[in-house]
Amino acid sequence: MNQDRQNFVLFAVIAALILFGWPLIQGKFFPTANPPATKIEGGQTKVVANKTADPTADTAGAIRNRAVVLAETPRVAIDTPTLKGSINLKGARIDDLVLVKYKETIAKNSAPIRLLSPGGAPGAYFAGFGWRDDGLKPPAADALWTATGATLAPGRPITLDAANATGQRFRIVLAVDDSYMFTVTQTVRNGGIAPVPVAPYGFVNRTGISKDPSSMTIHVGPMSVDNGGAHYRPNFKDLLEAPSRFTTTGGWLGFTDKYWLTALIPDQRATFDGQFRSGARDSYQA
Repeated sequence: MNQDRQNFVLFAVIAALILFGWPLIQGKFFPTANPPATKIEGGQTKVVANKTADPTADTAGAIRNRAVVLAETPRVAIDTPTLKGSINLKGARIDDLVLVKYKETIAKNSAPIRLLSPGGAPGAYFAGFGWRDDGLKPPAADALWTATGATLAPGRPITLDAANATGQRFRIVLAVDDSYMFTVTQTVRNGGIAPVPVAPYGFVNRTGISKDPSSMTIHVGPMSVDNGGAHYRPNFKDLLEAPSRFTTTGGWLGFTDKYWLTALIPDQRATFDGQFRSGARDSYQA
């Protein structure tokens, strides 16, 4: 067999492997999702619909300059070797975050990568934390929290406090390391006369889909690790049709771009309910 025929046969074999082997590879490494999603019920699993209003919905109105939006609410600064930004005390949101070691382009004067942005500004993308309203009467999504300090930094956690009219005090302690990991601890102190149900949750909300294209080799969009596997569906389009839910012990969920991931990672010993869904004004939530 001459060299040309050998090359042709080799090409045909490789092409056949790609054509017929890809479905097997895709099924193992890029599976269709089990229903995905995030609410923690004190280590106990109970899959129920959220009866409260969408915690990520923003007040309708025109999109405003980011600097203007950031100046509208009291804030606690975030200052680490890798991150700069702030925490919004109105609603206890992490909604202002810049990756100082990465640039938008290779130009020397390029701006750093902005990962998170407040609601009402272009490209809103933020994380928040709260409790389900199943008789607990938690702080509203626009409640103003008090803070123990002015700056969150490695080794210097910040405590946020709020209270309701029935004797419950709510606390969120935020810590950050010198890389990119935040640790959030939620507690409720019951000073009322009767027991109350406590079901904490966390969420990540983004407005609009990623500008980065998703492909067979680079996933962009909702992603979860649950029930022992990684799941790369649903995509943004799927969520316009219906939410996607799962229940798991251990795992995480969030949104990926080509280079960046924003994820919620509950206590890995706890069983939790996770959810992806779409909302008003082209918003998506994990």
